[in-house]
Amino acid sequence: MTDQKKTQSNGKYQVLIAGEAGQGVIIQGIILAESAVASGAWVTQSARYGAAMRGGVATSDVVISNQPIDFPEVEKPDYMIAISQLTYDKFAVGKREARVVVYDPFFVKPVELEGVTQVGVAATDTAIKVFGGAQASNLIMLAGLAEVTGLVSTKDMIEAIDRNLSKKFRENNIRALEIGKEMAQEAGKGA
Repeated sequence: MTDQKKTQSNGKYQVLIAGEAGQGVIIQGIILAESAVASGAWVTQSARYGAAMRGGVATSDVVISNQPIDFPEVEKPDYMIAISQLTYDKFAVGKREARVVVYDPFFVKPVELEGVTQVGVAATDTAIKVFGGAQASNLIMLAGLAEVTGLVSTKDMIEAIDRNLSKKFRENNIRALEIGKEMAQEAGKGA
């Protein structure tokens, strides 16, 4: 997996997080963006979501760079988190732009994509087993992406969580990050 970690020569990384409304896509983008800012990067984060509160397509764009960013949205993703079959099919299969796709096999049945590293992180199943519900699955996925790509540190993600999420769930949120990191490491051993 180390060959996928921060290898852009121009120092610019574009991340597309895509799923359905209600899956925590927007907060994943916020946590990723704030974590990258904490590391000293230039960052933009934007989100799009359908009119439906739950079930409509939701995406979050995060652009991370070592220099000022000239366009604030993802034009061609380097990395993608896919949390629904619809968004996987549309962005990972249809456009075939990301070189790394982290997906949740609870929702996504991947297909072979030439030149694309795909990492299955069983975030939803694991969150249900460990926490009794799927709410922490978004942080498990985000930690999986961070582990695979090296874009942000766990320390910076914890600080972003502390700024943006309820203190009531801090222990579970940190545990979710640990689980995601471990799952990505295990997936990497099989890749």
